[in-house]
Amino acid sequence: MACSDPNIIIHESSEKSESSVTRNVCKFSSPCNLTPQVSIYLGSGQVEPETEFTIGLKSATKVVVHSAWLEGENMNMGRIPVFFDADTLEASTMVGMCTDKSMRWMLRLELSVDGERLFASHVIAVNYR
Repeated sequence: MACSDPNIIIHESSEKSESSVTRNVCKFSSPCNLTPQVSIYLGSGQVEPETEFTIGLKSATKVVVHSAWLEGENMNMGRIPVFFDADTLEASTMVGMCTDKSMRWMLRLELSVDGERLFASHVIAVNYR
């Protein structure tokens, strides 16, 4: 199985037609579902600190990334902005060093999928040697 069994939490607001989706850690050996319409993948199987890596989104529907950032889930590391190319839906980024042997980074995204605005998050695990 390429992805861990994700628990999807969707909150919808009819007032603004917004949704929120939270995911579990994906093993990233192949794309994992970020939302029912959008999958997420990493350019490499493992993320190394202070080394650039690629995050990509795939969808058969129109996706617009309004904002995205990484933040430490198990330690406050500040916000790292992530800028997705509007045409390829790919972004290059990196994460910093940490004193913990393993660090979980939360990728937070504000997107529009087929015109519906939603907020999604996905955990990226990093092992430090």
